[in-house]
Amino acid sequence: MSNAPSRWLAPAVTTGHGQLEGRVGLVTGAGRNIGAAIARRLAAEGMAVAVGDIDIRSAEQVVRAIRDAGGTAVAAVGDLADVDAVDQLFDEIERELGPVDALVNNAYARVGATCFAPFLKVAVEDWQAFVAANTTMFFAPAQRMARRLASLGAPGSIVNISSHGAARAHREHIPYDSVKGAMESFTRAVAVDLAPWGIRCNCVRPGAVAVEDEKLDWGEEGDLRSAQIPLGRPASPSDVAASVLYLTSAESSYVTGQIFNVDGGMAVQARAPQVEPQPPATPGTLTDVPSRLRG
Repeated sequence: MSNAPSRWLAPAVTTGHGQLEGRVGLVTGAGRNIGAAIARRLAAEGMAVAVGDIDIRSAEQVVRAIRDAGGTAVAAVGDLADVDAVDQLFDEIERELGPVDALVNNAYARVGATCFAPFLKVAVEDWQAFVAANTTMFFAPAQRMARRLASLGAPGSIVNISSHGAARAHREHIPYDSVKGAMESFTRAVAVDLAPWGIRCNCVRPGAVAVEDEKLDWGEEGDLRSAQIPLGRPASPSDVAASVLYLTSAESSYVTGQIFNVDGGMAVQARAPQVEPQPPATPGTLTDVPSRLRG
């Protein structure tokens, strides 16, 4: 069992510099893992964060962690697949924190008993329920926020959290991969439609993410999977959060409609090192590099 070199490890939360002061954000599915890391990172940079989750206890735990670190956060619990509930949720957040100008669509619903089954066994009613619920969960919050910002004449940022399943299929994940593909098309279309109002929409596409307590050691299975990633390890949730921070900040004010791969190079690699005709070169194998090039 091997561990990733310490020089590659990302911190769980970076000390904030206040670049998001005065902003209000909603992070959906923020009760744990990637969503929780995003909420903590945005709060560390000064954003007032609504921690969205269907589980009130999980949301409140993240809220406590943010407040303990000196940030501002409230729990935002509601069914994002219900348009009326989404309207109510945004109204509650605005009363507590002010109008939402940053939305991170991270949540998804595991709907339907056969949705993570071989394609030939997926029931059409489960497909319909999964697609309807999960596309509404990113459509409705984005539209609700955009309408409010348009009425105020204020800019904003939407960041959708996709999956490498949108571009590289998982086995037995037909509805999930289809929804993530739809999310990426939605990102591009919304970016074009909302550009005149100064509302940007981008997408982060994580690859393999080690979510349990942000540990990067997956055991023996993890060694095999990490060996297929050019940077040699899975992402931590904080790697994903760093990209979301960029896309919600003024640093990305000229960026919209983009899909950001946060995958350690998985998407650009033609094949894994194990199936290369010759073993790939690594720092330890390049012993014949001319001394003037060794640094």
